[in-house]
Amino acid sequence: MAADASEALGSPQVAGVFVNPTGFGRRAVAMSVGGVVGGVIAARTTSNQTGVPAFGRVGYLAASESDIALLKTKSGLMNMKVTDQVLARRQRSEIASVHIDGGVLASKLTIQFTDGDEWLFDVPRAKARDARQFVQTVSVAAI
Repeated sequence: MAADASEALGSPQVAGVFVNPTGFGRRAVAMSVGGVVGGVIAARTTSNQTGVPAFGRVGYLAASESDIALLKTKSGLMNMKVTDQVLARRQRSEIASVHIDGGVLASKLTIQFTDGDEWLFDVPRAKARDARQFVQTVSVAAI
């Protein structure tokens, strides 16, 4: 766990992972193709998830003992930095399931809530270990 969002969470962070919006990689590749074809492909990769605001290209998903939050990030000199700006927050008791599907370049992180909302994220391959640790930590408390 490289970043610490304890101040933004209001309590100690127990897990965290840098995430991308779902479909981010596909949109980036499609836009690099350019022209009409790239625009059509990029438009078709839009997510229909609920509860997650737009957060640019990188966000930070953090968990404390009582809740999870999506935080805004900013570019640092070498790496992304976590800010104190909370974009979305939910109680961990509202989590119905959390799951990660491995992929070649990116994994899919899915958090489903008891009210039907769903948060979907892409996790870059370099952060897959952090994502698995996040899922394990959050899943243990949700049971």
